[in-house]
Amino acid sequence: MFEAQRKVRADVGEAINGFDILLTPTLPCTALPHSTRTTLSEGVTIDQFRDQYQSLYQFQGVFNITGQPSVSLPLFHDGEGMPIGIQIVARFGDEATLVRVARDLEQALPWSKRRPPVFAGRGRIGE
Repeated sequence: MFEAQRKVRADVGEAINGFDILLTPTLPCTALPHSTRTTLSEGVTIDQFRDQYQSLYQFQGVFNITGQPSVSLPLFHDGEGMPIGIQIVARFGDEATLVRVARDLEQALPWSKRRPPVFAGRGRIGE
């Protein structure tokens, strides 16, 4: 197991070594509704949950395993105001580039004051 992980780490590191950064979507879709399956959902097998989890986090998982520095920023939003994130990945040991790019993007496309419509129970929060 350790040897396989070491090989994946080396292969991914080599693949992105020629780039300053790598951009990916954070998720393959916009944010999911709160009613999305969880491990507590009735009728959902562990295999179904695992398959959903793996497809949903496909862009993040590889870097969680390999250890390249990465950050996800909610820079965009869909027509309903739900966040669309991008993931920025840097080379091993190059956290400085990652932080600079994230800072510059946040300044160019400020997102901290944007809030999606959030529903709790039957109405919007605050109603």
